[in-house]
Amino acid sequence: MFTDRHPGQLHATAPEGVTPNRMIHQVRVWTVLYDGQVAAPNNSRAERILPLLAEMRRSTRPLSLADAGEVVDLSPDHLQRTFAAHVGESPDRYQRRLRLERGAIDLRSTNLRIIDVALRAGFESHEAFTRAFTAHFRVGPRDYRKRTERLDDHASRLIESSGPCVGLYGFQRSAETPFSNHHINRMRDQHMPTSDIARETITETPTIVATRRIARENLAEAIGECLPMAYAYALEAGHAMAGPPFVRYVSQTAAFDEIEAGVPLTEPAGTVEHPDLAAGTMPGGDVVTGTHEGSYDSLGESHAALDLWMSEQGLRPDGGPWEVYITDPGEFPDPKDWRTTIIWPYVQRS
Repeated sequence: MFTDRHPGQLHATAPEGVTPNRMIHQVRVWTVLYDGQVAAPNNSRAERILPLLAEMRRSTRPLSLADAGEVVDLSPDHLQRTFAAHVGESPDRYQRRLRLERGAIDLRSTNLRIIDVALRAGFESHEAFTRAFTAHFRVGPRDYRKRTERLDDHASRLIESSGPCVGLYGFQRSAETPFSNHHINRMRDQHMPTSDIARETITETPTIVATRRIARENLAEAIGECLPMAYAYALEAGHAMAGPPFVRYVSQTAAFDEIEAGVPLTEPAGTVEHPDLAAGTMPGGDVVTGTHEGSYDSLGESHAALDLWMSEQGLRPDGGPWEVYITDPGEFPDPKDWRTTIIWPYVQRS
């Protein structure tokens, strides 16, 4: 099940004197810069990028590098490096992608003429839009409209809200596994309330996913790589999303985690023509759900809360949990406003 509502409320409480955004861990995520160099991002600069993403979404015309730099008080050179490090693409490429995705949504959800779609997407002519669209989606606008599934308002909103920040769901994330013993022990010490955690029965959901077996410290980088890839393929292939992007923790060993990262679909994907993606399913059945509120670096505390709650209720996990990223960090730049639904299958203890 993938839903826009919040089935529970998990409030991770910071120790005295520690702000929620710095809770438990220093952020230890390494990201790849646009030129292939690896560097540890400056989180204060990264947080300054988020309001810029919101401004870029609102703007009807692309912002120049100089204008974008003024929004976040960074020089053009610093902005270029910081933006690429955290968003995964340059400011120009990011804005161009958003405009083309806006055009793709209009092609699938309206009867507008292609020239009107082009103008709404910020292009000055039918020809310029068609060239850019064909280069990005590998098919022209007219053929794309013919071959893709029609979108209703809900499906359109899902694509529009997921696309701008689909590469940021690894942002501000601890290098530790979300459901490690470290988090469990902290939750026992803090006696976190669990009254709002709920049991539900969900149905199986088709997905498009990338699967990765990764060293634990590479979790954020893997999420930042896999989610944009699955989202882009779903949009290019004309699939309708059934909910926000997700990451599922399939298995864990002493050194490695296996994850599935992707998007849920309204219909099965069929044959997936991409070497790094596959059609999958999110299992149905009995689950425990709750909503984590705040930055991704404290997600482990909410995973631990669900685990402890299941134990207290005489339940045990039946497979790994998954996270559904409800909030778009670009639309809500303050991490305290971010919401992530955690879903964990369970069975009764015998």
